[in-house]
Amino acid sequence: MAGAEFGWGSAGKLAAIVAALRERHGERVRFAGLGSGLGRPVLGALDARDWTDVPEPGDGPAGEAALAALLRERGVDAAVVVLDGLLAARLEAVGCPVVYVDSLPFLWTEHDFVPSGVHTYCAQLCPSLPRQSWPVLRGIEALRWVEPVVGTYGAGGLDPVPGKAVLNVGGLRSPFTAEDDDSYVELVLGPALRALRAAGFGQVVISGNVDPGLARVPHAGTHGLTVTAGRLDHGAFIEELRTAELLVTSPGRTTLLEAAALGQRAVVLPPQNFSQVMNAADVADLVDPAVVVPWPAAVLDLAELARVRDQGEEGAVRLMYARIAAARREPGTVAGPLADALGAAVAHVRRHDVRMGPFAGTDGSGAGTRGAGGARDTGGAGGARSVADAVDELIGKLTDGPAAGNRRDGSPLAAPVRAR
Repeated sequence: MAGAEFGWGSAGKLAAIVAALRERHGERVRFAGLGSGLGRPVLGALDARDWTDVPEPGDGPAGEAALAALLRERGVDAAVVVLDGLLAARLEAVGCPVVYVDSLPFLWTEHDFVPSGVHTYCAQLCPSLPRQSWPVLRGIEALRWVEPVVGTYGAGGLDPVPGKAVLNVGGLRSPFTAEDDDSYVELVLGPALRALRAAGFGQVVISGNVDPGLARVPHAGTHGLTVTAGRLDHGAFIEELRTAELLVTSPGRTTLLEAAALGQRAVVLPPQNFSQVMNAADVADLVDPAVVVPWPAAVLDLAELARVRDQGEEGAVRLMYARIAAARREPGTVAGPLADALGAAVAHVRRHDVRMGPFAGTDGSGAGTRGAGGARDTGGAGGARSVADAVDELIGKLTDGPAAGNRRDGSPLAAPVRAR
């Protein structure tokens, strides 16, 4: 299994897919972790065998030969890759068939690389597809649409602790950020904590790619607030989410879908990257625009961002990071307006009991969506199970039957998993 070094959404999806396969096959399928350095804290509870870094492409065939040798050494037969298109293409090129999961099909333009020739391309359903993405998706050879891939099933329903909120900032890192760039956290953390304290919350769990020491950083207007912080594995994050009264989160799509599957209430922080701009717009359209807090206009010009995005995702992401870093140098111009906007959004959610369910096509109660034959999927597992179906079909082609768990020579199968 493998995951792109861009945020933590892919790691959450890997956790859901592995859970779906384990539910179905127990120990008959083996998982080998490949790459996914950024997402490993989220995947810590999975039983993947020894995580291995991905050999670099190198000059000429050397990198691909090293990758092929690694797969042989680990006994890998097939791969599940989430949003790391380049790795998926490399795996296919050295003879390892890939089930690829794309949770952001609405994002791609002709300027972005998409692994169109993988064995199975599972694209997560989304509310709409911009015209720029149509030619890209038409070129995919084995496209299969799946429901949202989230892993909240089996977690139980909401059991909120009075006065508790989860403040989630996600994975934060990407190939376009410096390791020490904390601009986003520094801009949103203080205003979010002040808004929660002013609304009467007494306990805040800060989740994301952050150190525990972040909880000890003082912020004006937060006296009396009990704060913890740190990197949570996927199961621990879901447990914190279901026991909170409110989620305040950066608009990563997987987290928003997990909140929707649980029927949780949420306030959406300003976006970190371009896909989050689109995610936040979907929340405004499908749930309630009053729960979405944008950047002040002085930080981000959406018209400029749209023009840059037409040339591909990378340019849009780089522009956003530059604007956020510039705003960090003058935090006083952002903190007040942001705290006021977050306070208004928190008050609105509580006053109107706004639930995230409509974001995933549910009624907002956490009761789930209708599946085939009218059966209700109570935990948002439909997409994960559809990806598991694709894995079973692939393994069935390599063995004596669907998910037989062994190669034709009788030795056990292994599947690598990777995420964005």
